Amino acid sequence: MATGDISRRRRLVAADLAGENAEVLRESEGEEASAAAEEEVFGLENFEIEIVLWNVENQQ
Repeated sequence: MATGDISRRRRLVAADLAGENAEVLRESEGEEASAAAEEEVFGLENFEIEIVLWNVENQQ
């Protein structure tokens, strides 16, 4: 195998790995965004419950 063939193979492998790394990063960013949105919704639900409880307590 010629030196040029080895360099070309290394570039192809590096490009392949870079593509896989980019895909994994996109997936993990999507999971983080989803988790953040879920936490935000959960926080809003808790806030709404607190408002309802406060209203019930203050109406008596």
